[in-house]
Amino acid sequence: MSRCGGVLAALLLLPSVAGAQSPARVVGKVIDATTGAPLGAAEARLGDRRATTSSEGGFVLGGVSPGRATLLVRRVGYAPWSDVVDVMPGLDRDITVELAPLPLRLDSLTVVAAPGAISISGEQLMARGGDLGRALDGWEGVVVRRTGSGSPASPQLRGGGPDEVLVLVDGFAVNDPFTGRADLARLSSREVDRVTLLPGAQTVRAGSRAVAGVIVVDTRRAIRPEGSAWMAGHGARGVRAGASVGELGFAASSERYSDRFPYTVPEARGGGESPRLNSGGDAYAGSVRLEGPIEMTLRGSWADRGLPGTTTNPTPSAAGRDRTVFLGARGTGPLRWSGSAQWLETRAADEAPPTGLPYDSYTQGVGGTLEAGYRMSIRAGGWSGETGVAAEGRGDRFAGDGVQRGASFTQAALRWDASLHRGSATVWTLAPAARLDVWTGQGTPLVSARVDAGWQRGRTGLTVAFGSAVTPPVLADLLFREGVGVRLNPDLRPERVRWEAEAGVRREIDLGTLSARVFYGKVGDMVVWGPDFRFIWSPRNFDVVRRGGELSLGVRPAASLRLDGTATYSAVTYDIPGGAQVQYRPRVTYNASLVWSPGAWSADLRWHRIGERFPNSAGTNPRPAISILDAGLERSLGQAFSARVQVSDAADSRAEFIAGYPTPGRMLTATLTFELP
Repeated sequence: MSRCGGVLAALLLLPSVAGAQSPARVVGKVIDATTGAPLGAAEARLGDRRATTSSEGGFVLGGVSPGRATLLVRRVGYAPWSDVVDVMPGLDRDITVELAPLPLRLDSLTVVAAPGAISISGEQLMARGGDLGRALDGWEGVVVRRTGSGSPASPQLRGGGPDEVLVLVDGFAVNDPFTGRADLARLSSREVDRVTLLPGAQTVRAGSRAVAGVIVVDTRRAIRPEGSAWMAGHGARGVRAGASVGELGFAASSERYSDRFPYTVPEARGGGESPRLNSGGDAYAGSVRLEGPIEMTLRGSWADRGLPGTTTNPTPSAAGRDRTVFLGARGTGPLRWSGSAQWLETRAADEAPPTGLPYDSYTQGVGGTLEAGYRMSIRAGGWSGETGVAAEGRGDRFAGDGVQRGASFTQAALRWDASLHRGSATVWTLAPAARLDVWTGQGTPLVSARVDAGWQRGRTGLTVAFGSAVTPPVLADLLFREGVGVRLNPDLRPERVRWEAEAGVRREIDLGTLSARVFYGKVGDMVVWGPDFRFIWSPRNFDVVRRGGELSLGVRPAASLRLDGTATYSAVTYDIPGGAQVQYRPRVTYNASLVWSPGAWSADLRWHRIGERFPNSAGTNPRPAISILDAGLERSLGQAFSARVQVSDAADSRAEFIAGYPTPGRMLTATLTFELP
């Protein structure tokens, strides 16, 4: 494996980029397909290039690499438009885009309409990893929290917990209603058209859980029949298939995780090396989507996996089982609506635990959501755009021996938002929003608000934002049943971002893009688990301060070469004099990647570093920083097939994000993909 990693690194570091061609420009105009009127504030994207149209509808995308690429144009109130364009070296490509009017239909479009959104294409994601957990880890400050092979891949943003990031897939939340966490490993990168990130307090637009940010996933619509199969070290393997026929699309996958791999034994247990057992399992997922005046989505997943415990207290016989089914529907038009129903169950059992008595804990839950709203166009004082109001409700009920008897929870909310723009050569944007929440056990309605403003002239854009957010504690913290070493906290208060301010700048340079963003705010009553003096664990509320910034640079020095880098600083400290960093929130993360694509070949190299994490609230005994190096080599085999070889964790760091839960370390993965014409 190390020899393979060296070969890949050598390929990537070849100094010659022969055949590099002069970049070109794509110059365009966006108009209303019905009236022919120019459309301002539309977003045009071509690969990693982005521009916003002026009030005359014009846009310019400079520094475009020659070749074929997909141009995507989106604007709130219109159906998205995309087409493949051919770009010739050193020449301008002139194009007119006609957008068909379509009343706003997706929550994700409302979120993306806010200034400051950051996006990555599906093509870039596939080069970063096979699932979204691996692909997004390290991108724009996203930290994906894993506790071993086959464990959920939950994202963290700006030092928030994994239950403080909302993930929307085609407008519907995929966060577990009980734990509040989203598992990005269940989403294949090949199914995704684009991912958009809005970090910070976003509950006013996106809904509960988005106190640290929201990740918006748009899946591919027209899918030619395709499939892939992969095999990896330590017995891991998987298959995936997808296709669309007319308005109907589907995808299915099956995976087996590494069940036995070596790990470094802690010194407290004698040191050396030992096999990590009972850490694998099987997972299956499937989805069906129907387009049309009423869009419907059906998703299901089920997994059977081992529960290995920590390396200091392994559990070779423990096992877990998870099942979930989700059905969602929504309608289009000025009066929009959406609804969903979800069923889930989970079981954890161990007939011979290393300590304590045997157990078999089962929990089952059902829940549903309903939302209705109205949107309209507005025009006043030189400003134009859209505004809308919506009401939403959610109810969940759980049963089993893992939760309290009669455990149920309801929540209702009212929200208003607007997206406005004005100007021509200089474009101003304004996106205010407000929300009113009430839920079980909360007698007084809670109000939160946010306003985003943007300024763009030529290649330079500025954004500023100020707002607040609120979300109830996750239901697992409210409704679980007390057990050995765990105590219920019935007085748990909702988490509130009392205020947060941020500012950002983005500059399109000749070879790429440079962006920076800083933020500062106070979070009241953040829910953090911790032990008391008897080492009994329970969730408790703490006031914290979060501050930091994000710096990103993407350059394309040649048509076949792309370099990206991101550095993030997130200090999330207890709001007391000399307060320590909150548990398992890294202060710094870095990410650098290189992609070289000469013809039918493509090679990539990615380095990701996660800084120290503290396992306690005292800020002592930090877990060491993690550095992970991945390398991949891909070859197109005609029009239908492609083959890829990837070395993950080439340095064999065997990273432990959480103390006592190592990952498999160096692993070689081979993937074969076919796509029919």
